[in-house]
Amino acid sequence: MTVRPSTLTLVVVDDDEHIRRAVGRLLRSLGHTVHAFESAEAYLASSCQADCAILDIDLPGISGLELEEQLRRLGRPMAVVFVTGHDEREFLEGVRDTRWPYLKKPVDEHGLLDAIRRATSDQG
Repeated sequence: MTVRPSTLTLVVVDDDEHIRRAVGRLLRSLGHTVHAFESAEAYLASSCQADCAILDIDLPGISGLELEEQLRRLGRPMAVVFVTGHDEREFLEGVRDTRWPYLKKPVDEHGLLDAIRRATSDQG
């Protein structure tokens, strides 16, 4: 199942430049607008609004989980897809406490698109 290629504005927050580029390239190729940030702090400093954020859980500084929580508190809630390269229980338990989907890195195209679709359809 795929996300409609056209209307979504997406944010990718990952400290790995290669992942930011690859995910951004994939999503742009499907017609989405993509804004990429290397940290939660960089994203919070921006005024970028989006339909969905793809957040690395294990960011230096403010984590992806903390970023999602801060966005809600700041009145900037949005759909989220978490990604992680870790299997550690603490990371996965933190994600399970949210309603958002999560994926293990490396993410595959179909899994990412399905997670975005689920996250954006659950919003509201």
